[in-house]
Amino acid sequence: MHHYINHFRPIYEFRAAIGWLLAAALMLLSDMPSAGYFSLFCVGMLLFRSTQVWRALKFRLAISTKWLAVLPIEALLALSARIRKTDDAMYLGTGFEWTQKHCQIAHDILRMPSSDIPGLPRWLPQPIVERVEKLLAPAGSIADHSPQGKSWIHGMEPKKIQVPFHYKAMPGHTSVSGTTGSGKTRTYEVISTQVIHNPNDVLIVIDPKNDGEWVARVKRECERTGRKFLYWKQAAPSQSIRLNPLENWSQPSEIPTRIAQLMEEGPFRQFAFLFIDRAVKGELYVGDKPNLRSILQYAQNGINNLLDRALQRFFPEAGKPDWEEEVMGYMQQAGQRPGGTRLDGMARLYIERFSDKGNGHEAIDGLIATFQHDRDHYGRIIASALPLLQMLATGETGLMLAPKADDFDDDREIWDIDKVIKQKAVLYVGADSLSNSMVAQAVMSMLLADIASVAGSIYNFYKKPPEIVLIVDEAAEAINEQMLQILNKGRGAGFKAFVAYQTRSDFTAKLGNVAKMQQVLGNLNNQLVLRLEDIDTAEWFCEKAGTTAIRNVVVSSSTSTGTEAHVGEFSGSVSRSTQLEKAPLIPHELIMQLPNLQYFLRISGGSVYQGRIPIIQG
Repeated sequence: MHHYINHFRPIYEFRAAIGWLLAAALMLLSDMPSAGYFSLFCVGMLLFRSTQVWRALKFRLAISTKWLAVLPIEALLALSARIRKTDDAMYLGTGFEWTQKHCQIAHDILRMPSSDIPGLPRWLPQPIVERVEKLLAPAGSIADHSPQGKSWIHGMEPKKIQVPFHYKAMPGHTSVSGTTGSGKTRTYEVISTQVIHNPNDVLIVIDPKNDGEWVARVKRECERTGRKFLYWKQAAPSQSIRLNPLENWSQPSEIPTRIAQLMEEGPFRQFAFLFIDRAVKGELYVGDKPNLRSILQYAQNGINNLLDRALQRFFPEAGKPDWEEEVMGYMQQAGQRPGGTRLDGMARLYIERFSDKGNGHEAIDGLIATFQHDRDHYGRIIASALPLLQMLATGETGLMLAPKADDFDDDREIWDIDKVIKQKAVLYVGADSLSNSMVAQAVMSMLLADIASVAGSIYNFYKKPPEIVLIVDEAAEAINEQMLQILNKGRGAGFKAFVAYQTRSDFTAKLGNVAKMQQVLGNLNNQLVLRLEDIDTAEWFCEKAGTTAIRNVVVSSSTSTGTEAHVGEFSGSVSRSTQLEKAPLIPHELIMQLPNLQYFLRISGGSVYQGRIPIIQG
């Protein structure tokens, strides 16, 4: 026999309490023997019924009053340290584990008109209501004077706990979804603060919006802990560090890949990759370090100068110390042909004496192929990459992304992702996508590619990988193939990614198909969901949370009378029955009605929590 509790029936215990109160008073006033003992029994029953009334009132007030949680920074740090020590977990506010009981209550409330949700009696004077609400308010809470969503979602469980997000689950990566204004930034402030105060963790934040409060929180906590705070801000070069997104790579082809993937799909993208790849390998052959500025230079002006330097190095190394005399002979032969140059002679010598005999060098072979390519065709193909390179490699942005180590007039520090991780610094990248979305997306994409390369190096060469927390806000703006690799294989390199988005459709639109979107979300094993406006994303999360069984109470009644019966003669019946019904553990309507800063958390293969993120004070 299952016990069903109707939380929204009239509080009959209140009537019983009044009755026992009157009985206790009448017993004392009566002259019956042992009246004091009977009165004491009545007082006991009064206390028992009053406790039931108090619990019912507390529950109803909890689901009808709107609160925001506030937490001083000192208290947050103390809670975080204690939970890390006892549960090996991160603190994510207060809440409760969501079970079938809460699903049952939620369905009961959803069936009711909103005006029927019980609270304090409406006839109570406002000062008394405010005093009672303050008396029953959760610890560390303030009233929400401009509430959104349904407050009863968080109030249906009176016994709150500190929600733990276990560190063992974090390498599975976490999705953070929520509509604008639902509390993603405040959530990230709580997460970032705890990461910064753990000396073993490295924090890398990629924020397209460059949220001022989030930046201030990260900077303040770095100052509090004495950690290095690195800030890259496209909109404010004077406040920014210099950051080279092409510094780390395992294969030279990674560099042209990072640039070519910023272009639209098609043959021009493939040709641009080919020409940039040849220039990069040529630079490496002559001992130069490729960067955005040098790639732009060779794309605009051609690779003639680079080929000349490469051949001057190659000929002596290949056993041709007298190569210049042979080149002079080729030049005399080419002198009868208009346009012949010294470089033409050098190229001919290389081809005839080395390349045709299989003794050439792949870097020079590529440069020769570009040198001999039709100039007009080359110009049309490379023109598709020039606008992007111009934006990234010129002006202040170029100085920030392609730093000159010998520029002693620029005292801004030069960093790269590998250096950030080795020195356990905190990097905050504010991409400023509101004012220049194209450059912002390109910068974020290249940085993620650089992070993926460093992750590969850590995976291959580190005995014990560092602990790296990567937070990507509005991830659909930055998603690329390298980020997929981080999500898929970053666990072995110590990466814990938090990926924020508003709808699943954001990834579909960016990646071009549903399969890629599912690949991204399939690698995010934990889900933290704030209020959503997109029903598709809400239903997807509810499917992840699973199903349960709820009880429906069915009430039926009937009356009947016969034609030959007496005037007052009739028969009737009333029956009540409960029926089990399969339902989602979390109704998707709740996801779309969450108040600000409230969330549902599903930990991979484990528990589901409903919680509330605190606002950090101090």
